[in-house]
Amino acid sequence: MSRDVTKARDESMLDKRWGLAGVSPSRRVAVSAIALVVAAGLAGVAVVRGAPEGRTPSSAAVAVDLVGFDGQTFTLAEYRGTPLVVNFWASWCPSCAAEMPAFESVYQEFKGDVEFVGINNNDNREAALELARSTGVTYRLAEDPRGEAFAALEGVGMPTTIFIDGSGGVVETVAGGLSGDQLTALIEEHLEITR
Repeated sequence: MSRDVTKARDESMLDKRWGLAGVSPSRRVAVSAIALVVAAGLAGVAVVRGAPEGRTPSSAAVAVDLVGFDGQTFTLAEYRGTPLVVNFWASWCPSCAAEMPAFESVYQEFKGDVEFVGINNNDNREAALELARSTGVTYRLAEDPRGEAFAALEGVGMPTTIFIDGSGGVVETVAGGLSGDQLTALIEEHLEITR
């Protein structure tokens, strides 16, 4: 049997095993990326990265225009003067759904000192609304249907949480699910607010 025939047979068997038969190559890449993020989240692994070198910290955060779930347009620049936690999430992301109740709890704890904005990334609006309702999130939510805000803020994976200081500078980026304790520790460390 030739190498090409053997490779095709092996790929076909894997496709059937993993439910990818008939799935386009671009969707395979997306499924693989999601699987890696989920695996990292399940393992409790978070990728942490500081503010990118050589970039004016405030430039990305100020430039991001958003449309809230309430239909109102706003920018992250409106939060200048107040530390901000920006969390990118989606209904198709199990780690996102798992961390949202913890984010709500920490938001309530730091309310008045730190603001939160949850940005729904590349998602179905109805599924996103249902997840927000079911997790009880009350902080401001916005839509990012084409991933433009995610790209502007240099998101790493799903979920991604970005910590922006009072001057509008990105001071830390974390990819992967966070517990309430981890989120609290990151706020205390990078936004210098303690409880």
